[in-house]
Amino acid sequence: MNAATDTKVVAFGARHRQGNSPQAIATMVPPNSPKTNRRSRRPARLKLPRPLLYPLRLLIVGVGVSACIGTILSAANLRSAPTVNPPENITSQQLLSGQLSPAPEPLPLKTPLTQLAETTQAAIAADPNLDASLLFVDLDTGEYLDVAGDRPLSAASTIKIPILVAFLEAVDSGKVQLDDSLTLTKEVIGGGSGSMQYQTPGSTYTALYTAREMSVNSDNTATNMITELLGGNAVLNAKFQQWGMTQTQLNNPLPDLEGTNLTSAKDLAHLLARINQGEILSVRSRDRLFRIMGATSNDRLLPQSLGQGADIVHKTGDIGSIIGDAGIVDLPNGKRYVAAIFVERPYNDPKGKELLHKISRQFYDHMAKKDIIQAPSPSAPAATPAVTP
Repeated sequence: MNAATDTKVVAFGARHRQGNSPQAIATMVPPNSPKTNRRSRRPARLKLPRPLLYPLRLLIVGVGVSACIGTILSAANLRSAPTVNPPENITSQQLLSGQLSPAPEPLPLKTPLTQLAETTQAAIAADPNLDASLLFVDLDTGEYLDVAGDRPLSAASTIKIPILVAFLEAVDSGKVQLDDSLTLTKEVIGGGSGSMQYQTPGSTYTALYTAREMSVNSDNTATNMITELLGGNAVLNAKFQQWGMTQTQLNNPLPDLEGTNLTSAKDLAHLLARINQGEILSVRSRDRLFRIMGATSNDRLLPQSLGQGADIVHKTGDIGSIIGDAGIVDLPNGKRYVAAIFVERPYNDPKGKELLHKISRQFYDHMAKKDIIQAPSPSAPAATPAVTP
């Protein structure tokens, strides 16, 4: 660097520190300033006594060596750490993108209704040709009636409950719009329930209309269309596992007359309870779900077990050899419970439906008697009303 360059650098530094006042410019270093002047502007080095200097250097070296050893040991631990394989049907891309979270804790079941369970088991055992699996839960107190509720069995059309929940969750996330246009193809047409199977391939419907037909009229063709929209069986099964539905699996398109699509009363009851508690779906989608399930056209199972003034949102299933129903019931006394029940029977045996009604009515009667405040008599103290147990 020549003298002229030194002058420009120093002058810039001086203006930057002191501004452009005449006094500042006057203090700038002249062009032919000797090197000793530039050295003199550097801060003086701190000189330590030798008795302190050498221990300090050793300390710095020791810290550096320790850091290197720590890094090596950390790398060794990482290499030897065990690996965890992702669950089946869940892709590594889903795990890395954070789309899936660990399965939720199940709904707490606090107090078993032991006497009612004994009565229920006796009713089931009375006919050797019938069997039942059920879980009923008081959503306020945690009292529950559980008879083989975690047993996996054919879902029939109750599989449409978690599919509908998955549809509305996709709406919440923006992956699906309610007015998306879906096209009917030959591949998705299924027999059995529903009228969409009779429509001309190429016909189009909104996603909301299709999902509603799937649930309200149990339309199998609509179910296959929604399943295709959401990515197919593997995607939905991963979603069910994410929700903690360990026994629920969609294996074949509807109608599944062989009963290969599986669930359990416990899975359906826990899913509905989580929805009721405000989980999984937004408030708007939860309200839409309840409106759709409240319009279910088949009222021949759980609704027939309810007393006057009770309301229910539910979805039924029936493939002849097994009937099922799952929903949420509101009683006139303000109580609310979740119900899920399946009855296995000889094909279309009406006794299966009778057993379902009997079991469901017993739980309803138990809930109807709870927390009913009797009006006090004129002579009784108003502050101490009698409570029916």
